[in-house]
Amino acid sequence: MPPRGAVTLATAVAAAAAGPAAAQQQALSVPAVVESIACVSGCSSAGAAAVGSVVRIRGRSMARVRHAVFVGGRGPADDVAVAVLRAQRRSVDVVVPEGARSGRVRLRNADGVAASPGTTTVAIARGAPPPVPGGADRDTTDAIDARVDRSTVFFAGEQDATLRYVVTADAPVEVAVELVRRGGGRVARWTPGPVAPGAEQRVDWDGTVDGAAAPPGRYEFRVAPVAAVAAQAAERPEVVDSFRFLDHKFPVRGRHDFGGPAAVFGTAREGHSHQGQDVFAACGTPMVAARGGRVVFRASHARAGHYVVVRGEGNGVDYVYMHLAAPAVVTRGEPVRTGQPIGAVGDTGNARGCHLHFELWSPPGWFEGGAPFDPLPSLRAWDAVS
Repeated sequence: MPPRGAVTLATAVAAAAAGPAAAQQQALSVPAVVESIACVSGCSSAGAAAVGSVVRIRGRSMARVRHAVFVGGRGPADDVAVAVLRAQRRSVDVVVPEGARSGRVRLRNADGVAASPGTTTVAIARGAPPPVPGGADRDTTDAIDARVDRSTVFFAGEQDATLRYVVTADAPVEVAVELVRRGGGRVARWTPGPVAPGAEQRVDWDGTVDGAAAPPGRYEFRVAPVAAVAAQAAERPEVVDSFRFLDHKFPVRGRHDFGGPAAVFGTAREGHSHQGQDVFAACGTPMVAARGGRVVFRASHARAGHYVVVRGEGNGVDYVYMHLAAPAVVTRGEPVRTGQPIGAVGDTGNARGCHLHFELWSPPGWFEGGAPFDPLPSLRAWDAVS
């Protein structure tokens, strides 16, 4: 018996071709273009997918995709089609169905238009997918299936931590959802009341506790019927899925080093001391915001070159980026998210070699009453995890 969501290739084709004659006469949709495929949940230690894993297929014109066909080997005999979990403009998520083999994947729109499989392939390991870290189990009970969207979430980042779940019972179920920090207790609890079967539900967490940024660490979503929770001795739902929560992202997104003694904070310079830490990388290496916030300065200077200053969300710390290759791609007053591109490493201004000169300033801010402090411990910590 095929897993939930799986369909035969013939069924997928027939469903796409069916419909009123008027609909058949409408212009066909634009076929999707596959650019990359990666396992994002339930992956093996080597990153391969398995039956039950969630793979994310990125590309163009994805919003109308409704089925994915795992092409496998030569000929259609081993092709397996499955309905997609979710389709967005630039990506679709798909659960690997039984019988799928390593190889290319063809996407099919709701009106039957199929994309070329291209050359991108997915590796599918044999056997069941390994458990999600922390013993998580997507099929938490006989009544609910659930999963998280992302394995790593950043405070003030592009996306919140999101749990998606579907009631699979035959009747509505009263659901309890908890968010727990490993080793730190419960962070939040949601009780949406009776949830009807079949419709996907979602819970979003913005990374705050009582209005302040939560501490970094590993967090777990737990979900179960309220009746089952009450019956458990521990009085809490089972773990569904876990994710890393980080409060910063290392700003230089490429090979880099921290230079020698002259690159560190406090080093004597002509007429002043070095107020930041230099991070050396090839000119043009992408740079992102270490923490989301708002741009408070963006300009050019004879010494600093092209520079930008972002006031961090939730902590009031100013993050200063100097010697950019060109003017920052964000403007003064603009909000930015953690990990958002802001420019590229350069050697503008008084710079010897391509590098980012990075400063941290305490509130109230850069040359506004704050004081610079050594950023190297923070940079090393962010570098180790992000």
